[in-house]
Amino acid sequence: MDWPDDDRLPEMHTFVYSGIRFDPETGIAEFDFVHEGSSRRLCFTEGVKFPLPEGRVGDTELTAFRRVLELLYIAVGTFYYKVSAPPQVSITAMPLAPAAAAWARQLYREGLAEYAHRHELEHVLDLPVRSQYRDPVNRLHDLGASGRTPLVGFSGGKDSVVALEVLKSGGLNPAAFTTDRRVKPQLEPLMRRAQVRLLRVRPRPDPQLKQLMRHTALLRGHAPLTAMTSLVGTAVAALHGLGPAVLANERSADEPNLVWRGREVNHQWAKSAVAEQALDRALREHTGVASGCFSLLRGMGELEICRMFAALDGYDELFSSCNVVVRSTDPHRTERWCLDCAKCRWVFLALAAVMPRSRLVHIFQRDLLDDRAQIAGYRELLGLDGHKPLECVGEIAEARIALRQLAEDQQWRDTAVLNELAAQIPPVPSDQMERAWRVDRVGTVPEAYQAALDRWSSPTMSGSAHGGS
Repeated sequence: MDWPDDDRLPEMHTFVYSGIRFDPETGIAEFDFVHEGSSRRLCFTEGVKFPLPEGRVGDTELTAFRRVLELLYIAVGTFYYKVSAPPQVSITAMPLAPAAAAWARQLYREGLAEYAHRHELEHVLDLPVRSQYRDPVNRLHDLGASGRTPLVGFSGGKDSVVALEVLKSGGLNPAAFTTDRRVKPQLEPLMRRAQVRLLRVRPRPDPQLKQLMRHTALLRGHAPLTAMTSLVGTAVAALHGLGPAVLANERSADEPNLVWRGREVNHQWAKSAVAEQALDRALREHTGVASGCFSLLRGMGELEICRMFAALDGYDELFSSCNVVVRSTDPHRTERWCLDCAKCRWVFLALAAVMPRSRLVHIFQRDLLDDRAQIAGYRELLGLDGHKPLECVGEIAEARIALRQLAEDQQWRDTAVLNELAAQIPPVPSDQMERAWRVDRVGTVPEAYQAALDRWSSPTMSGSAHGGS
């Protein structure tokens, strides 16, 4: 690709959604994007291959799928927007219901806030996102009460394992979906352990985009990937006539990482309750689907999810919650933990609060709390230095609760990190202590799914202590 120098950036004035197609014979959707400039145009096409159901796709399913696909198109565009980050966005390929148009604006302004912060692109925080009007759908189909098979977003991490097991124990007979450009070998043994069907969706990025990434010509930064995952799951469910797409985003995702230009920057914004509610409104108005996608674990924090995971058997040597490993494109990479990122440090600390030290060290094959090289990273997680890491980690209060608890546990109190940092942690208010282990009811979780969560978590809460002994 003949790519100009960085003078290309001010030349581009509009990012345009220019076309969307779906072939029901192959299951391939194609999304077209254009960066319009004063003297040139940059065109990209993203492909997504969906698994097709056996037999002919019904007209009702196909209509619902196409409507969801339009919202997925918007979410995918945020990644291509980052090529030049022009001062305006134009969605011309299809009209949008009002809630969908409002969600699209939030997706850019909030979902790309970390990207804007990283590259000092202040205009993104108030980016104009123009669209045409469509009347809202006036008839709703409630998937949460449909009795159909739910579809769980499955990454192979602790949270998605918990969500899957909750639904299985509640008799909801879930299937799972994943979105991967390449087959990840660790998913096969996980699926055998979980004993559920896995539906795979294959993104096909534009080759030009991949070339830009290889040559570091692309302004890298976080995009709202959870919005894409949510809509992929909803689209697959619609195409196959299944129930809702169920995610495992937790209450802790609501906490921002920092404030920039007077605005909160949250690495996990797309996982937050605000984002989930905005997407729910968009799905209702634009597609006519209620409870099309929700997070089962929205009412709990990371520590409580870890406690639920610790009550499970058979996943210790299979799961991975390290995003460095997840993002790796090396097909030969087999390790499950990089052992040197904020996510690894956080997961180790949170699990240390709910399981024996010997079990946890066996999972990681290293004791991160007895490694002085991890101290600087733990200082950030504990809110003692800088800002909360730009990663999918728990709240600062949760990190402090876990560390103070371990400081009183004879298994952990003499480790290098505890010796260095325990005395520096300020007292945690009692309301934050109580909230960390509390399971709240949230309005986005349908009744049948809340009942499954209540049944599963109650024995866990009464049968396990907070400590790691």
